[in-house]
Amino acid sequence: MMVRQSVMFLACPNRCSTNRFELWNSSVFVDSAGRYLDYKTIDAPLYRCTECGSPAVDLGAVADVMAEDRLAEESPPREFACPSCEELFSAPKEQLVVVCPACGQTFPVPEAT
Repeated sequence: MMVRQSVMFLACPNRCSTNRFELWNSSVFVDSAGRYLDYKTIDAPLYRCTECGSPAVDLGAVADVMAEDRLAEESPPREFACPSCEELFSAPKEQLVVVCPACGQTFPVPEAT
């Protein structure tokens, strides 16, 4: 499994042009790429714009979230009807055996074409 390193790209929601961010409740300043400007201290998960005080938005996570959404759209769950009680339900495409949530009947899933 390949682990993708997350890239930080901070942005002010008010579009301030200073590209200077402060760790929340700290005196460490970073630029829009997350590089330290003044001095280093322990990391904190929240940053704020030093010009307007707004919480910074990490745009580096957008690509990963969009890829996850795209994958979910490309492989939607399959729809099933229980052979025992005829309850309609959905299950992931990769699942080979499904269990009816209504009656508990277990049945194999034929290969999708």
